[in-house]
Amino acid sequence: MKLEKKQRILRNQKYRNIRSRNRKINRINLLILAAGLLLLFLGQYQVASILIWTGVAISLYTILASILARRSKM
Repeated sequence: MKLEKKQRILRNQKYRNIRSRNRKINRINLLILAAGLLLLFLGQYQVASILIWTGVAISLYTILASILARRSKM
């Protein structure tokens, strides 16, 4: 029983660490996407496109990391 409880606590700690890291990454990602949209509005299409696609890639990474963390928690 004690071993199972320790393992569960460790899994929950890892899950919480991944979730908090993803929240920080998402905040930065919102700034990247906002900068991309602002540049798109100002007519800087090449730079804006790069920033927007970077933001999309980061979003996919955080979504997949959250899904995998949730799976490993179970």
